[in-house]
Amino acid sequence: MLKIGLTGGIGSGKSTVANIFLNLGFPVYISDIMASIIMQEDSNIRMQLRNHFGESIFNSDESLNKKKLAGIIFNDPDELGFVNSIIHPAVMKDFEDWCTHQDSQLVVFESAILFEGGFEQLFDYVVCVNADEELRIQRVMRRDNVSRNAVIERIQNQMDAREKCMKSDFVIETNGEMDLKKQVNAVIMQIIK
Repeated sequence: MLKIGLTGGIGSGKSTVANIFLNLGFPVYISDIMASIIMQEDSNIRMQLRNHFGESIFNSDESLNKKKLAGIIFNDPDELGFVNSIIHPAVMKDFEDWCTHQDSQLVVFESAILFEGGFEQLFDYVVCVNADEELRIQRVMRRDNVSRNAVIERIQNQMDAREKCMKSDFVIETNGEMDLKKQVNAVIMQIIK
């Protein structure tokens, strides 16, 4: 089984490309969604979060208040580092377990922070999804109904898109000039052969 890491900056089109892989019959693990589920359901992680941040990051129904946690870690690299240090290993273990249940010659792990998390060595190939920055800004403003400055701030908190592309084995451009399905198929053909 070949493991493909799929990454790219905010608004680059990762989800669209992930859906193309899925529609072509290749299982896709969406790390953001799974990290969210793990943070809500894993009692060990919940205990570590509670011990570190206190009761205030939990709602009255005991669910994790992700908005409050995000507010804490967004501007504090040390707190973000702490959360990542407990979440990342749990996500990677969950991904490995998930892989054992897949019957495919190729699986995809989608993560915006693949390089930032130091996960790239766990994959046979890394595919970066890329788009012009202005297009990314417009997409996120529409999708999340946020201001231009809010999107630019998010982009500045991520690894530079050019650096992600240089570190990757393949780059898929989502600017609209090239057919996405053709690009994904071309990558698959090169990986499988």
